[in-house]
Amino acid sequence: MPRWRRATRRRARGGIASSATGFRKDGRHRDRLALDDVIQGMSGLAALNAMRDGGEPRYVPSALADKLFGHVLASAVAMALYRRKRTGRGQEVHVPMLETMISFNLAEHLWGGVLDDPSLGLGYGRMLTPYRRPFPTSDGHLCLMANSDDQWQRLLAALGRSDLAEDPRFAHLAQRAANIGALYAIVEDVMRTRSTAEWQARLDAADVPNGPVRSRRPAGGRLPRRDRLFFRRVEHPSEGRMMVTAVPMDFSESPGAVRLLPPRLSEHTEEVLHEAGLSEAEI
Repeated sequence: MPRWRRATRRRARGGIASSATGFRKDGRHRDRLALDDVIQGMSGLAALNAMRDGGEPRYVPSALADKLFGHVLASAVAMALYRRKRTGRGQEVHVPMLETMISFNLAEHLWGGVLDDPSLGLGYGRMLTPYRRPFPTSDGHLCLMANSDDQWQRLLAALGRSDLAEDPRFAHLAQRAANIGALYAIVEDVMRTRSTAEWQARLDAADVPNGPVRSRRPAGGRLPRRDRLFFRRVEHPSEGRMMVTAVPMDFSESPGAVRLLPPRLSEHTEEVLHEAGLSEAEI
């Protein structure tokens, strides 16, 4: 019996087959190779950096598409498992990398396009202003964020610029959205006048979300005290000493733990192929 027919029977009995590729199976790019950089470019993510800075397209300094893709695939399989529990039927799950990333990018950048009006254009202005970045202080950088009218009023008061709260360019959300670059430029100028610690104290007192810019690079191989519960040193059977992160999610009844270390090449190949229904001879 052909392998695809066996897989179809397993799904009908309740099995779930999942796959992930660069592009849709029914699209013209279905046979092309795709890695993170390719998808960042084709999905429009690299071009967003150019829209913000007026420069060249650039990749996000992270394998963002790869990592997001893994989370979406796991979520899709979990949904298929839930449906199987409700109906007893399995199915095939396929997640294309390009379309997944396009959907992710357009969650906010579809912007006026949601209303199907081309004149409104694409791109969320607040994300694309070059002033949307950690604000320089007198001794470092600080991240801060205000959304609502009330938050902005408290932020401007903490900055000593309460006069701007009544400025028609900034008084309400719609006007701020249209003039966000000018507003962020003012915030940046004021933030340079005090230290990071001074601004944190003032913004905390005003209940404005903020946080310092930190590097996760440990100095001299020693982890900062704040990180020692999250980063763990382990001994790998073939690679020796390694650094891993703890499970970030918190489950009250089934707490997570790192029970398996990164696998060696082909370590689980036979196990996976057995689960897929292949015989010893086929493997």
